[in-house]
Amino acid sequence: MGNEHSETPQAPARTSIPDAADAGPTAPVDPAAGNRPLAGGRGLARPLVVYTVLRLGLIAILTAVLVLFMPLIVALLFAIIVQLPLAYVLFSGPRQRVNAAMAAASAHRRTERERLRAALAGDAPAPEHPAG
Repeated sequence: MGNEHSETPQAPARTSIPDAADAGPTAPVDPAAGNRPLAGGRGLARPLVVYTVLRLGLIAILTAVLVLFMPLIVALLFAIIVQLPLAYVLFSGPRQRVNAAMAAASAHRRTERERLRAALAGDAPAPEHPAG
C-alpha cells in the first residue's frame, strides 16, 4: 500500500517554438529600419517620458532652491513658471526628439488611414495580416 504508484499518462511537454498566432499583438515594424517598431507603435513613449521626467526634475530642483527663500507652495508655483523657458532652452534635444516622434506617429497614422480607406473602397488589396 505504501509504495504503490499509479502511472497516469501525461501530455508530452511542448518543446517547439510557439506559433506567431500565440505570440499576441506586436507593434508594426519597418524592414528598412532594421525591424524596429514604427513610430505608431511605441516610438513616441520613450522620448515623451524622458522629456517629461527632465522637466519634472527641473521643477524639483528649482523648488528645492527656491524653498530656501520662500514658503513651499510659493516656491513650487514659482518653479513651475520659471521652468517653462528654462526647459525650452536647456532641453531642446529631447524636445526635438519628441516632436520628431510625434510627426512620425502622425505620418504613420495618416498612411495607415489612407491604406484602410483604399481597402474599404476596393482600390487596394485587403491587409496581409489577420485582424485582431
